[in-house]
Amino acid sequence: MKNHGSRRAVTVTLVIGAAVSLLVEGCSSAASASTASESASNSAVTVTARSANAQTCSATPGLFSAYDRGSLFGLAETKLAAAADFNPRKYPIGALTKQSSYERTGPRAWTSGFFPSSLWMMYQRTDEKAWLKKARTWTKALLPLAGWEGTHDLGFMVGIPMELGMRLDPSARKRAEYRDAFLNAARSLSTRWNPNVKAIQSGTYDGQWGLIIDSAMNAPLLIEAGMILGGSEGDELRSRGEQHLMTLIDTFIRDDGSTFHRMTFNPDTGALIGPVAGQGLGVDSTWSRGQAWAIFGFARAYQLTRNQAFLDAAETTAHYWMSHLDAQCVPSWDFDAAADAPRDSSAAAIAANGFILLGQFAKQQQLRTADYEPYARTMLHALSTVPVIAKDSSNPGVMLQQTANVNKSAKEGSYVWGDTFVLMAGINALYSGSNATTDYTSSVTSGLTNG
Repeated sequence: MKNHGSRRAVTVTLVIGAAVSLLVEGCSSAASASTASESASNSAVTVTARSANAQTCSATPGLFSAYDRGSLFGLAETKLAAAADFNPRKYPIGALTKQSSYERTGPRAWTSGFFPSSLWMMYQRTDEKAWLKKARTWTKALLPLAGWEGTHDLGFMVGIPMELGMRLDPSARKRAEYRDAFLNAARSLSTRWNPNVKAIQSGTYDGQWGLIIDSAMNAPLLIEAGMILGGSEGDELRSRGEQHLMTLIDTFIRDDGSTFHRMTFNPDTGALIGPVAGQGLGVDSTWSRGQAWAIFGFARAYQLTRNQAFLDAAETTAHYWMSHLDAQCVPSWDFDAAADAPRDSSAAAIAANGFILLGQFAKQQQLRTADYEPYARTMLHALSTVPVIAKDSSNPGVMLQQTANVNKSAKEGSYVWGDTFVLMAGINALYSGSNATTDYTSSVTSGLTNG
């Protein structure tokens, strides 16, 4: 792990608090303070204005109750059913807070796999054939994307929905179809491999061969496909996925556990050129969604491989998150942004999945803290509570206070990736913690191999 920027090192201090009231902010564009109580939940939620000197978000035992989960999935049922009643080749992307309809795109957008994934999770939760039909319909147009070598986002576009389909569809023929697409997507992603950099190319940035931290979430596609295939082909896919993640660890994680968003390399020699501006506030800032991709991606990779380096990376990036997330438990779009900057609840949803995995690992071995799982539930409570959840809102999404690219538009809204990951975390939380009712292998991120 290296520090390639001018950012000064920060001592990472984990804040473990006793049971305290969870502070959740109101609309992030509001300048004045407001206070409200959520009487329907067992835990009081105070809504306050942001403060630059706010305390950190603390793991609070017992949060994300059955009521929270019911509110989240009850709203999702209404919102997703309405959005699915549309041309299945026009995939939702998102909508600004006051908009009542989604911006949509074709299946080749990096976001196309999220909406079908949410439909699969609704089927997993309800076992209702109506959701199965919707999930199949919206997954169908993604199948041809498995052969597309022009994107590094196949883990999002194909990997997540196909893995859900091949685990959940009751039809053996359909499961085989999704499995083939999953494996072919990994093969297509592998064509972007550079043996000098030891990584899969994300794109070209400032005219240079580049990687982004988001790819920590796509590399596990190679690992899992390799484990399914076996043999020399499977070994190569798995090796490339693991080497890619090691390159991210060596070049993206700063000394304080924060991450860069974009990094460039010389493709002919593999030499590191350095960071370039991406979706964060600046080259040396910490984009919160990028930090979340790192936490979840490295935790997932460790689950699959039991490679200690991946666990160390997941814990290191998680501890930065825990020591820098304020008491509202929903991060600003960038950890270095001003206190009144837009929030990004999608980052919290993504990170929550990583923290749930870390919580599972902590039950099996000694980690830096045992509070990962209650910390995830603390964030999920914030995400399933007004004003983050889109209750009584005409917005078509499930979760508000999300941002896409603040450098282009400093506005909040709802986006399909955040909705997918908050539902994923909501399901995964069923199988974690002291009140778990079934084995964790039934969760979304258990995968086919379960490490």
